Amino acid sequence: MPDLSIKHAETANTFSLNTLILNQFSCNGAILFAGCQRRYWLNYNQFLQRSGGVMKLNAPGSLNGLNQAQLQQENLLKKLATARRINNAADDAAGLQIANQLSSSINGKAQGERNVYDGISLARVYEQSLQGINDNLGELSRLAVAAGNGIYGTQERAALQAEADSYLANTQQIIDNSEFAGKKLFGADASVAFGTGSGSVNLTTTDVAAGLQSTNALNIDLTSSAGAAAALDSLAQARDYIGELQTQAGAEANRFASTASNLNNQQIAESAARSRIEDLDFARATSDKAAADVLANSSVSVALQARLSQQQALNLLS
Repeated sequence: MPDLSIKHAETANTFSLNTLILNQFSCNGAILFAGCQRRYWLNYNQFLQRSGGVMKLNAPGSLNGLNQAQLQQENLLKKLATARRINNAADDAAGLQIANQLSSSINGKAQGERNVYDGISLARVYEQSLQGINDNLGELSRLAVAAGNGIYGTQERAALQAEADSYLANTQQIIDNSEFAGKKLFGADASVAFGTGSGSVNLTTTDVAAGLQSTNALNIDLTSSAGAAAALDSLAQARDYIGELQTQAGAEANRFASTASNLNNQQIAESAARSRIEDLDFARATSDKAAADVLANSSVSVALQARLSQQQALNLLS
């Protein structure tokens, strides 16, 4: 017979069940305890209320340890499944707010970076179109030099003019048709803004046709030596004008690239900070899960042993 201790509420003395003489009376269901200096008549319910040392499984707080262990298991399983330390505000209220703010900032910078790369693409198309115009102006300058040859007659000069007209048509075609995502690049003087989330960067576009008209480069005449000489001066001014636009476009493209790199670095830094706040440390979580499993299994074992001990005591008293 297991050695079970029962503490009497009135005498505060502890007696072993092995030393008690239990006499059951069928008339009233009472139990006579013998073995102490005084005799006590207690009914069955009074004995259960006064006896201690045995965990009652159906008492409100008796399963607190087991419940806590199971709740910890469930929480750790959820964290391991989501790979996140914070799954709701109860996990870390302040941490969740900071993580949400970082997420908003990261998303904004990511969109800003995409905007800036669109700006880089636009700048490249703009600069390449300017290079196409510059190439045509270079060919026109070559023809103007050729037109200054004194041995050329009217027929030869007419051929030079026809070739010059084709280059002028190519130049006009570039001016009229250069666009990016449906936006004309040379239609008017403008500044195209690209938001970064904390500001914007701009690309300046120019009405190239008006600028070339001011140098008279689109109206050259190679049918005479005087016209060829005037065309050379006009074409030189036009090439300088286009060269300045190319330099400006290249500088702005470099500024766009620098802005994109800066935005990317900020995203990396903020993502690392957010990860330290809300992402799960798998090594630690796995260790905690193993400890919670041991605690839960131990709690179950203790609860089962308590039930068994209680049942044995009830068998003795029945």
